[in-house]
Amino acid sequence: MVKRRVVKKRVKHSVHKRVYGLTQGTAICVLLLNLFILPGLGSLIGRRTKEGAAQVILVAVSIPLMFIYFMGVPLLIGAWIWGLVTGIKMIKNSK
Repeated sequence: MVKRRVVKKRVKHSVHKRVYGLTQGTAICVLLLNLFILPGLGSLIGRRTKEGAAQVILVAVSIPLMFIYFMGVPLLIGAWIWGLVTGIKMIKNSK
């Protein structure tokens, strides 16, 4: 008896592409929304709901803290950078 060796084909697309399936144009819109409108809004539209919700909550907490304490400014900058990084990752992983 001859044993046949089963060779599994490698999947060309990453899991992120299969699950999210964003086009290049949508990913660029996500980045622009995160950058200019509201950090987290683009992430929510790009179907990264946990990250997007966390970014929006961080912005919502940081705005009142800017008036009470100075701590709100670094939180807002952190949320903005996080949204920027999320948008760039989405562009790299888009089709």
